Amino acid sequence: MKNLLNSFFDPKKENILLTWIWLGFLLITGLILWGYFLNFGDIPFDYHDWAEVNAPRLAFLKDAVTKGVLPLHMPDASALRGVTDRFMALPDVILSPQIILLRWLSVGDFILVHTWLLFSAGFIGLFAIKKHFQLSLFSFTWLFFLFFFNGHILSHFSVGHITWGGSFLLSWFIWLVFCLLDGERSWAWVGRTAFLLFFIFLQGSFHQFVWCVMFLAILAVTKFSVLIPILKAGVLACLFSAIRIIPPALQMGAFDDDFLGGYGTPLVMAKALMQIILPADSLNAEKTGAVLGWWEFDMYIGIAGTVFLIFFGIQWLLQRKKENGFPALIFPLVALVFFSIRNFYQIIRFTQIPLFSGERVSARFLILPVVFLMVMACIALQSSLQERRFHLLKNALASVLLLILIAELWRHLNTWKVLNSVNAFPYTYTNLAIKVVSNHDDPLYTNGLLIGALLSGISLAGWIWRYWREKKQTAAESGKEQTESGSSD
Repeated sequence: MKNLLNSFFDPKKENILLTWIWLGFLLITGLILWGYFLNFGDIPFDYHDWAEVNAPRLAFLKDAVTKGVLPLHMPDASALRGVTDRFMALPDVILSPQIILLRWLSVGDFILVHTWLLFSAGFIGLFAIKKHFQLSLFSFTWLFFLFFFNGHILSHFSVGHITWGGSFLLSWFIWLVFCLLDGERSWAWVGRTAFLLFFIFLQGSFHQFVWCVMFLAILAVTKFSVLIPILKAGVLACLFSAIRIIPPALQMGAFDDDFLGGYGTPLVMAKALMQIILPADSLNAEKTGAVLGWWEFDMYIGIAGTVFLIFFGIQWLLQRKKENGFPALIFPLVALVFFSIRNFYQIIRFTQIPLFSGERVSARFLILPVVFLMVMACIALQSSLQERRFHLLKNALASVLLLILIAELWRHLNTWKVLNSVNAFPYTYTNLAIKVVSNHDDPLYTNGLLIGALLSGISLAGWIWRYWREKKQTAAESGKEQTESGSSD
C-alpha cells in the first residue's frame, strides 16, 4: 500500500501499470463527464447560440458533406451574424477534418464526438506537460480537473459556443511555449507551433488563435532571444491559415466591430473564479455585476481551486527557476490580465491590426493566464511534495483540497449542463432542415479561397523543405562529431 501511495505522489517511483490505469481512468471519466454535460448528443438546440449560430451551421455542413459539395454559400445570412451568405467568410466556422463524420452522424451526435476528439487531443497535450515537468499522478490529477472543467469552457459550451473546442488544444500550446523557453529554436518547433495554431483555427476557434498569437507577440518583444522563432512561427501560422484568413478579409467592413469590454472590477473577477452564477441569472447585471452574459466572465474553479492557484502560484514565483518559465512568462501573462480589465484593450485596438481588433470581448483573454497558472501551480505543488518536511501532512491536506475541488467543479458542471441552460433562455425556433447548400457564382469569394489554398499549400511545402534540410544538417553534424570523437579515442 505504501509503495502505491509513493507511486501516486512521486514520479520517480511511479508504477507503470498504476500510471496507465490511472491515466485511463481519468480519460474515461472526462469523456463521461463531457458526455453528461452535453446530454450525450441529445442537445436541445432551441436556445441562444445553439439555435442562432452553431446548430444551423453544422446542419449546413452536414448537407454539404452528404452531397459531396463544397460548403460555400448558405441559403441566407441568418446563421452568419447577418454579414453574408458566404460560409467560409466568417472566421469562427468549423472546417476541421472531422466534419466528414457529419456524413454519418446527426448534428447532436457530431457535437458529442467532436468534443470527445478534441478533449482526447487536449488530454495527450496534458500528458506531454506531465512528462516535460515530471509531474506525479497526483499533480497531474489537479491539472486535469482544473484544465478541462473550469467555468470558462463549460459555460461557453453550454450556451452553444461549440467553437470553444480549440480551448482543449491550449495544453499543446503551453507545452510548445515551455519547449521554446527551454531552448528549442528549430524549424520543427516552428512548424509544430504554426500547425497547432492553424488546427485551432480550423476548429472555428478564431478567438483562441488570436489569444495565442498575442501571447507569443508579447513574449517575443519581452524576451529577445525567442523573437526569431516566434516571428517564423507567427508568419508561417498565418500562411498556413491563408485559406481561412483571406475569405473573412473580403468582408472586413461588414463585421460588427463594437468593443464590448472586459471585467469591470476586481470583485467581478474574484466572483468569476469562486461563485457559481445560475444560467437563469446569467443576463441579470444586478446579480452578476457584469454588463454581458455571465458566460463571457465565468472562470469558476471554486474556492479550493482559487486557494490552490494563489498559494502555489506564489510558490512558483518564489522558486525563480528559468526551467519553470520564470521570469520570461510573467510579463506576457500580466499583460493579458491587464487587457482583460475594463477598456484597457482599446490600446491595442487603436492600432487597427485586423487580427487583434477582431476580439470584442477582452474579458476572454483571462483564460490563457489562468491555464498557464494552473500548469505552474502544479509544477510548484510537485516541488513541494518532493520536500520531505511535513510530507504526510502535505499529502493529506492536498488530497482533501483536491476532493473539495472535484465536488465544486461537479456542482458547476451540473448547474450549466445543456439540459439546465435550455430552461434559462427564451425559446428560439430553428429549422435545421432548411440549412442546405446554396452555392452560386461568386468569383471574388472563390478566387480568394483558391489563392488562400495555394498559399497554404506552398507554405506547407516550404516548411517541409526547410525542416528536411535542418534535419539533414543536424544528422551530418552529429555524424561528424562521432567521427571526431572516435578519432580522438
